[in-house]
Amino acid sequence: MERTAALLILLFSALPSAWGGAGSDALPFLKLDAGARGAALSGAYCAAGGDALSVFYNPAGTALVKKKEILLGHNEWLEGIRNETLAYVHPLGESLTVFGGINALFSGSMNKYDAVGDRTGAFNSMEGAVSAGLAGGFGSGYYGGAAVKALSQQAAGRKAMAWAGDAGLLKVYDGWRLGAAAANFGGRLKFGSRSFAPPLILRAGVSRSFLDNFTLSVDGIKAGSSGTAAALGAEGRLQAGPKEFFFLRAGYKTGRSRYAGPGYTAGIGLMSRDLSVDYAFAPYGELGDAHRVTVALRFGEPRPEEFKRQPYVGLPKPLLKKQAAPAPDPKAPGKAEKKKVSVKEKKKAAGKEKKKAEKVPSEVYFMW
Repeated sequence: MERTAALLILLFSALPSAWGGAGSDALPFLKLDAGARGAALSGAYCAAGGDALSVFYNPAGTALVKKKEILLGHNEWLEGIRNETLAYVHPLGESLTVFGGINALFSGSMNKYDAVGDRTGAFNSMEGAVSAGLAGGFGSGYYGGAAVKALSQQAAGRKAMAWAGDAGLLKVYDGWRLGAAAANFGGRLKFGSRSFAPPLILRAGVSRSFLDNFTLSVDGIKAGSSGTAAALGAEGRLQAGPKEFFFLRAGYKTGRSRYAGPGYTAGIGLMSRDLSVDYAFAPYGELGDAHRVTVALRFGEPRPEEFKRQPYVGLPKPLLKKQAAPAPDPKAPGKAEKKKVSVKEKKKAAGKEKKKAEKVPSEVYFMW
């Protein structure tokens, strides 16, 4: 379509000004919020996440997942532009987690023109990122995660690829969460004689849960080469059955340009046992509206409770004390009735007592 190429240019130039110039970063779609729940909260998900969607915001959040989880996301944009996401999280033991994710943008069909402006055919464009990593707990409510990421971009028969990394930290304490993450640090994609770095995205956030049913989250975000943005998200949970819940979400992000709408987002979600379905709506002003749908399924046995590290308190006390002297026999003769014992008999008795003492230790310890 004639408008698709122009729309892509307008789209990324109309992203929040905090994102920096669209022409200086490769794979600018990585700046977009992934998943319906994260998008409904306007991207305030660095500390609030604790599911498979954390793969795209803060890999440390995947360490909080209790069961195996698979997530599929679809983002419907204008003029045939689609954003597809896939994430899988696999708990191992008490605190270790393995995860992987795919995030891809498909532009649809675009017309190709020569130097004088004549149409010469059509082509498709695709940008993608595939990641895999590990996350785990350090004890005392601290979690960390890291991933290796393969980046690719292709259009009109030209391809480029690079390697990058993601990393994040998370602290959980009494309803509070603090998070920090960095995404897409590393290599550069080379097209011909020029190379472009993917957008380095830095996030730091805090979230707070109230009464187990309400969550507020705030993130500071820097993506690209200049500027910062703030994101605020709120989520409420209503119980509809024994294991069924209904979610209401809203968010706001600062730094939007005049082409990209007011910055407000909203969404809803349904959870029935281990199945979740989420929807997010994000208006983009003159560009139109974006609609996201995410489906997540949890399965398998829950992981065992996390091992709690205890402070070192030294060795345990002896379980058996020194053996006490035997009580006197009431039938035994008194001092006055004691028989005279020869020196030879005394030495013989002392030898027997010595051997007996060597066989029975005075103190016994159990160590573990």
